[in-house]
Amino acid sequence: MTTFEIFLILAGLLIGSAIDAGADRFARQESWIAGRSRCRTCERTLSWHELVPLAGWAISRGRCRTCRAPIGWSPPATELAGALIAIAAVFSAPPGLVVLTVLLGWLLLALAAIDFRTFLLPDGLNAAVVLLGGAMLAWARPADWVMHLAGAVIGFGLLWLVELGYRRLRGRDGLGRGDAKLLGAIGLWVGAFGIAPVLLIASLSGIAAALLHSVRESKKLSGQSTIAFGPWIALGGYIVWLLQAARIPALSAFL
Repeated sequence: MTTFEIFLILAGLLIGSAIDAGADRFARQESWIAGRSRCRTCERTLSWHELVPLAGWAISRGRCRTCRAPIGWSPPATELAGALIAIAAVFSAPPGLVVLTVLLGWLLLALAAIDFRTFLLPDGLNAAVVLLGGAMLAWARPADWVMHLAGAVIGFGLLWLVELGYRRLRGRDGLGRGDAKLLGAIGLWVGAFGIAPVLLIASLSGIAAALLHSVRESKKLSGQSTIAFGPWIALGGYIVWLLQAARIPALSAFL
């Protein structure tokens, strides 16, 4: 492993921390970047050592050292996810695509973190996935742009039709437009043949997560249950892209 690859993995911890803080501020309608981090219960400004990824949370045992309010699992989970995204890219993507793959993963993590909190997928972040996908095509797959553009159209179109169909049949929204935009953005990366496996992974993981949450909270799932689908689209998109980037022969016919 090169020094740069180690740097990317360590940077993933810091990026994950920034994503978690930014998602929390977005949910509270605060500036994403202005102001220092603070305890949400007692409003005390956090010291630098409390913000060290993973270690700060572990040393404080997941609680504010002043008011003892629980911090929750979101910060360490997002920090670890940021590092795992980099690790997956380092070991799966070819050298020329590692940086683009890591950036994609971090953008998808930011979208997932925000959607978990707000059930929203910001247009700006979806647009960033599209722009980064355009850079990937120009750099690595200029001859395949038609198939990748078709993936964007199919990805957006499928969930857009589901959104409209559900609203017409049930008389209420069941899927947000942001989900369609996200799948369209991912489609630009994975191409037309990657949409089906993305949706398969997203659906299975989303159902599994919903069932687990239902058991933990002792709440029965129903047609009225609200579930964030964006994080699972993001997960499916990143997994499928990693498999494509790795060029695994046994999967090439399906992806």
